Parts: sequence; structure tokens; C-alpha cells
Amino acid sequence: MKSKKVSTTFTVLSMAAGMFLTPASAYAEPLASGQETVVDSSDVSTDDSVSEKTDSDSGASETPEKPEDSSSDTSKEPEEKDDSEDPAPTEPDVTPSVTPSVTPAPEPSKAPTPDASTSETKPKADSESTKKDANSSSTSTKDADPSSDNAAETAAVEDWSQTINYENYIGKKDLRAGFARVDKVYAYAKVNTRLNVRESASTKSRIVGTLSPKALCYVISDSDQKWVYIESGDVRGFVKSNYLQQGKTALTYVSRTGEDNMELAEQVIDPEENEAFSYKKETVYDVTNSSGEGIITFAKQFVGNSYVWGGNSLTNGIDCSHFVWQILTRCGAYDGEYTTSYGWRSLGEEVKSLADAKAGDVVCYDGHVALYDGNGKIVEALNEDQGIVDTRKVDSDTILTIRRFTSNDEIGDTNAEKIWNYLRMHGFSKEGTAGIMGNIANEASTDLDPTLLESGSVKKSGLTGTQYTALVDAGSISREEVIHSSSLGIYSGGRYGYGLCGFTDPEIKSYLCKYTIDKGKSLGSISGQLDSLIAYLEKHNPSLLERLKTSDSVEDAATAFLREYEKCKDLDREEIERVSAAKQIYEVFQEYQSPVE
Repeated sequence: MKSKKVSTTFTVLSMAAGMFLTPASAYAEPLASGQETVVDSSDVSTDDSVSEKTDSDSGASETPEKPEDSSSDTSKEPEEKDDSEDPAPTEPDVTPSVTPSVTPAPEPSKAPTPDASTSETKPKADSESTKKDANSSSTSTKDADPSSDNAAETAAVEDWSQTINYENYIGKKDLRAGFARVDKVYAYAKVNTRLNVRESASTKSRIVGTLSPKALCYVISDSDQKWVYIESGDVRGFVKSNYLQQGKTALTYVSRTGEDNMELAEQVIDPEENEAFSYKKETVYDVTNSSGEGIITFAKQFVGNSYVWGGNSLTNGIDCSHFVWQILTRCGAYDGEYTTSYGWRSLGEEVKSLADAKAGDVVCYDGHVALYDGNGKIVEALNEDQGIVDTRKVDSDTILTIRRFTSNDEIGDTNAEKIWNYLRMHGFSKEGTAGIMGNIANEASTDLDPTLLESGSVKKSGLTGTQYTALVDAGSISREEVIHSSSLGIYSGGRYGYGLCGFTDPEIKSYLCKYTIDKGKSLGSISGQLDSLIAYLEKHNPSLLERLKTSDSVEDAATAFLREYEKCKDLDREEIERVSAAKQIYEVFQEYQSPVE
């Protein structure tokens, strides 16, 4: 490892943004005069604000199990017209002609051109060298006179509080986690004011959003019902079908206008408060790669549906192998062709034992296949008598094999989430996880950047960490060069730090290569780097590994990792920053709802 001449000026985090999509800019065409007429004022606003009031000041609403028949409404409404009486859009119903575009021939990729001006955020120094980087531009208080250590240490702790943007350590909650991606079915608001989107299929329910004239939405279900379930941006709920243009007319108009040029729904209440958001666990938008928990969440919504031998419908009848195939395919965990219960035995990655099984794993029996829920039970299409169930315990005695198809090694929207979830999945306590991450925040900057290259090597080579990683991944920089570099390294033996833990020692780097390059992963892979860390500790310091997994003290975990693994210079001063960072990270993640815990 390497000692750090750690600057107290750290890079503010630039973690991945939250998942929610922002509405596109408004370019929808205005309606022609007299084009479309509002026929039911109880479902359409009269101005740009939401003018309609619910029966209760509290705004409480019933959970939308399924669309209600509005004939039960007691509110006074004008008689609605039949859908066929709605005026069609005045624009010509002509499918636009598409001019084929010529894709230019790709140019041969080139290695990044070294840029002498390239700099990294955080200067570093090698733990195995007593030399300081003469070229370092650090303004750290650690460069001050040793007599001012106390002041420097105080400033360092203050800097941690001031510079780490912890809001970006955790992305926004992915409300669509576990939803299946479905094809887009276009529709738009057929009104001249605003169309209310409801929390349930009733004019008495809360308004969760509004659609302006010709605003775009996607039909998720109930397209042939009086109330249609739609989504538009982060608004999901019910609208009356007679105010919605669907079918060929909608497809033609959207194709001609362009999705990006159409308005989306305007949000009225927060999606987390909208009970209609999860009425159907399907979406047209990209969803976070399904974790095992997401797969099970999606699968369980079909519990109670029928079993049909040879069937392939989650709603109208399905058998065990089709059930597993449909769930994994629709959650994005598997993209292969359908196979039988026998075929599942040889697909995916083998799980050694039931003790190692995780939610979403495929459990294979003789003539049967099911999904493991992570809590000792399975979700399965069982038989004609019971249908799809989630109540049976795993019969460990008859299991032939367990297969894994999910990317469970990197779960989360930000680097911080991915590291936290990885370490928690691999048995580390929350305190031990925070202790390791506090060290990483000092080794790889507060960005927790897995591609960070030691600043001295950056200046010598002209390569950024990103460029260096790309060259390694492309084979332009060899495995041996990564481990024993003399051309890029500026320290004795050609050693230089790289990645989450500032991997420096040749033996440690050999582990890094074994779990990244040798496994077909990027050198900058978070999971690969952490795999190498665990493997190294299992071999060389198993007692430290066990302490980190069982620790109930953030301070003890951060200190142990620093002194027994990182082994930096100036341990006392390093300990202050790393413990401070670890404690703050721990507090942030107390509010985090991890999908793996």
C-alpha cells in the first residue's frame, strides 16, 4: 500500500444522479380553435392549475386494486360521450416518411493522447518510499511545519465535514426497482385544458398529476377499460379513456412530432406518496439492473394466478419453467431463449450451496424449477391445484443445483452505494463497511473513484486514471506492466497506487489483476477490486478480515484497516481523517434502505 500525503482539499462528489426522469421540454403543438371539446368537466381541469377538489380535505384515497366502475360515483357528472364521438386530431393522419440516414464508417480507435496538463484531484505518495512527490501541488495542511500538527489535524477533520457532499453518496430511491420493462404504447391527452391523472379509477380519488393538451403518456394496462392506467415521467395513475387518444392516431402523431418534443405529465404529489405508482409493476423506462430482491418483488405479484402445463402467460396460465423464464427475462436478468426445467440446470453461474443462495437464484429440482426468495422459501408455478405460490420452504434434500443470473456484485446508483452493498452482501458489518469506506475515501478521493491513478504517475505519463484504465482494458498496457511498472511508476521499483485502496504492492496488484483482467472485467471494476481485496485478506490477514466482518465500532474498523492493510506513513494523522470520514459515512447510510439487507 502507500502512504498518503493527503490533501485536505478534496473533490466534491460527482456520484450518479437519481433515477427519476425529468419531463421533456414543452414543444407540443397548440390545439386548433374548436379542435377538441372537453365533455366531462369532472375529470378535466379548467385552467393550468389543478382546480378539482376531492371529497375529503385530507386527500386520502383508496388503494387502486383495479379500476373502479365510475358508475358507482355519487358525484354529479355530465353524461359522457362515447369514445367514438370524440373529435379526432385535425392534423393529417399520415405516417411520416423516414429518410434513411447514412452511418459513417467508424474510425479506428486510438489510444488516448497523453496530455501534459492532465492532473488528478488528489496527490499521493508511496507508502514504501520515504520520498515525497516534488511535483505535488497539494495545499494540504500536512505540508506545514510539524509543530502545527494539532492545528492541521483539526483543519483536516473540519475539511471532511465541509467538502464531502453526502447527499450524492446515496441516489434517490428507485421506485421502479423490480418493475419489468415493457414496450411503449403511445397515447396523448385529448383535451383543450388539462387532464387529471388519478390515484385510482374514480373521480373521487386524489389527483396525482395532470396532462396538458397533447401531452405524451404511455399506456401500461387497461387500454380497453373506462379508466386507463398510464405513466408519463414520474406520474403513474388512471385517466378516463374518452379523454385519451390511443391507437394508430396516437402512434402516427407521436412518430411525426417526436417524443422529445412532447410534454410529459406535471407532477402534483410526490411519487413515493402515490399509491397508484406500483399498481402495475411494469414501466417503459429504463430500470435499475434487477437485484435478486427486485426479481422476487416482481414475481410475487403473480402469486395466485393459474398453472397451465406448457402455458406461457403470467396472468392466464403458466408452467414452472416458463414462469422462471418470463420473470428473469422481463426483469433483465436473462436474455436467452426459453428452456425446460432440465435446461436451467446448466445455465447461469452455479451457487455452491443453499447457504450461499440469494434472492432471485434459480432452484432446480428433478422435473421442477423455482425462484429462491432469500428467506428459505421459493416462488413457483407449482401445479394446477395451487397455481403460482410463494409459501413452500426450500427442500434442500432434493435440490439438484442452484443457478444465479443476477449481477448481484454491483448494486446501487452511486459508487458509494455499490461499495456499501457489495461489502454488506459479503458479510461485513455496517461498522466494518463504514471503516473500510472511510479509508477508501482517503485513497480514491471522496468520489470513491475506482480508476484513480496516483498523481505522480499521472504527471509522469500524461494519462488520467480513466485513460490508463481504458488502455489496460484494451490490452495496450499489459498485465505485467500493471503489476511491475517502471515506465509509469515514479517510485522505487516502479510502484504506483491505483484504484479504491490505492493498490501498490506488486503482490497486491497481482490479486487485483486476477480478479479484474483475468475474469474479463475492467481494471476499474468496483466488484473486481473488492473481490481482490477480500481474497488478499483471506490469504494474508484472515484475522483482520474477520474483525472487519464482526466489528461493532466504526473507529476500530477504520483504524484496523489503516494500520494493518494500508500501513500509511504518518499513521496518527491519517487515522484522524479516516475515522472522521468513516463515522460520517456510517451516519449517512443509517438512512439508506439497502436492497441487500
